[in-house]
Amino acid sequence: MRHVTLLLLALVACRETSHRIVTAARPIAPVEATDLDPAADVVRVALTASRLADGGDFLYAYNATNPGPTIRANVGDTLIVELTNDLATATTIHWHGVAVPFDMDGVTWMRDPIAPGATFTYRFELPTAGTFFYHPHFDTESQVEGGLYGALVVHDPAEPTPDVDIVLIADLADELQPGGGQPHGHGRRVAKWRINGIEDAELSVPGGSTVRARFVNASNVGILALRAPGLLQIASDQGLLPAAVSPERLILGPGDRADLELSIGAEDLTIQTEPYSLNGGDQWGDAIDLLRVVVDTPAPAPAPLAWPFPGGVVSDDPGYADIVYALAGSDRSRTWMINGERFPNVTIESITLGEVAYVDVVNLSPSEHPFHIHGLAFEVLTVNGAPPAYRTVEDTIELGIRDRVRLRVDADNPGDWMTHCHILPHAGDGMMTVLRVE
Repeated sequence: MRHVTLLLLALVACRETSHRIVTAARPIAPVEATDLDPAADVVRVALTASRLADGGDFLYAYNATNPGPTIRANVGDTLIVELTNDLATATTIHWHGVAVPFDMDGVTWMRDPIAPGATFTYRFELPTAGTFFYHPHFDTESQVEGGLYGALVVHDPAEPTPDVDIVLIADLADELQPGGGQPHGHGRRVAKWRINGIEDAELSVPGGSTVRARFVNASNVGILALRAPGLLQIASDQGLLPAAVSPERLILGPGDRADLELSIGAEDLTIQTEPYSLNGGDQWGDAIDLLRVVVDTPAPAPAPLAWPFPGGVVSDDPGYADIVYALAGSDRSRTWMINGERFPNVTIESITLGEVAYVDVVNLSPSEHPFHIHGLAFEVLTVNGAPPAYRTVEDTIELGIRDRVRLRVDADNPGDWMTHCHILPHAGDGMMTVLRVE
């Protein structure tokens, strides 16, 4: 199994893995999970969820680290995770973006969570390469905000190996709350973000290096609007894009992910997020620095790597939807709904295993919503009636106010899949339903 531990300063080669390692006193990247199984196609990891006692920035942690350990495996591997719950309350793990069997999904509306003091073993195969993340799906808002989250990276051996492969998990470090502001982030201006639990994060690499930067938005309510000189996106939620793209900025709502390729030359590089509000997008204020990439030994920037981009075009829009999900509600009432219903009192929509379903999602509320489906991926066919510029397969999509999207869902994974807004207070206050594949 390939893995990387990224710290600061010196770049050295590592014989046990095809990645390089940056070593120094203070780590930037999350701790790497230890594979406890010697088999080449099995990765076994032990995690313990516990409350921290040091009174720092985080309340909870996996294996006493924030973020939790990065789990790395290859596509096709079997992943085994033994979770011990040392919390005073129940918990689970949801494998966000991974097409796991239903009984491994970590939701509790049909089964019990993991009780305090108990251990549960998750076991499933990893069908898709990409950047995913794990977090509880019980008491979700408080446990995730408290620090229970980590990354799951599934490598494809056919992809080239960058000099540095780093997970960058973003969460909110601070918010400014104007007088009279409403809960759930509405009316708030984000003042500070953390990357991997660190404010004002810096990464030191030599010039001539290629960095694969795997961004994960693990915040409960904050929306990233990433920008950087020469921004080059190579992957989104479900792995490589059809080809590399260079957006002016990249919007990532809570639960969303994107992989960037950074070609490091002689000059430092700063990745920023523009001020962005749930209540309508662009907001006043200056851009916020997320990560400064510092060049310790200048050299010419390398050419982009030869990624095995799959190509492909956007699938045809059939002109109808089998299912429509209307998102509505208000932060004033703290009532959030899908089709006028609040979870758990919902109507379960059903699609047949092996068939294709077309799903429309329309946002009727005065807030943006990252729409997420468990256990299934979807292709984005149209946004406000127009097809996207390139084929996009996702599991989380950001809907602006009054946006309408049409999604193609291949019903290839049986189960009762949670379908919800990934602004976790919205989901907790009712914006969640169930999509059944049978």
